[in-house]
Amino acid sequence: MLNSSEELSYWYLRLNGFFLLDNFVIHKSETIDYTSDADLLAIRPPFVHEDIGGNEKDWDQTLFSNFSNSATIGIICQVKGGAIGDKELFREPYLSYSIKRLGLTKDITDVLKQLKGNAVATFENELGTKCHIAKLLITRDAAKKQSDFIEIRLKDIYNFIQNRIDNYPKEKYRDRNFFSSIGLQTIIELDNIKRTEE
Repeated sequence: MLNSSEELSYWYLRLNGFFLLDNFVIHKSETIDYTSDADLLAIRPPFVHEDIGGNEKDWDQTLFSNFSNSATIGIICQVKGGAIGDKELFREPYLSYSIKRLGLTKDITDVLKQLKGNAVATFENELGTKCHIAKLLITRDAAKKQSDFIEIRLKDIYNFIQNRIDNYPKEKYRDRNFFSSIGLQTIIELDNIKRTEE
C-alpha cells in the first residue's frame, strides 16, 4: 500500500507517461544485506501519447530535461515524505537489483558505472534501443548535500498534478471515478468545487 507521498509520486510519473511498479520488493540474498524495496520503478517508451493529457506540452520539463525524446526511460524512484536523515540512498546492491528488474539491458555493468556519480545512465542496449536509466528522489525537503540523482520536491509534484487537472477540468471531473486513487479523485473533486464557486 502506498502512503500519501508515494501516491502523489506515482500519479506524477503516471501522468508523465510512465508505466509503474510500486513497492518493488528487493529480497535478502548473498549480495543484499536485508530485505528492502524500491518505492517506484517506472518505464516509459519514447512514443507515449494520449489525446487527453498525453501530449508533449503536458509533460513536466523539469523531469524531461534530463532525457532524450527518442529514448526508452527507466526510473528507480525513492520517495521521502519526511526527513531524509543520513541514510545512504540508492545503495549499489539495491540499485543493481532494481536495474535488473527494469529489464532494459542484460549487462548492467556500464549502467552501474555511469550511475556511480551521475543521476542518469545513457546507453544502447543489446537490441539497439537507446535507453536512459535514472535515479529519482522525491522529497518533502531538499536534500542537504550535493546529489547524484534527480530531485523533485513533493510540492512541485502536487502543483504539476493540479495544473494537469486545471488544463483538462471537464474531462478530469467527468472521468474522476475511473482513477484508482481516492486521493486523486479528491483533488479533482476539490478543484471542481473551487471552480464552480468562483
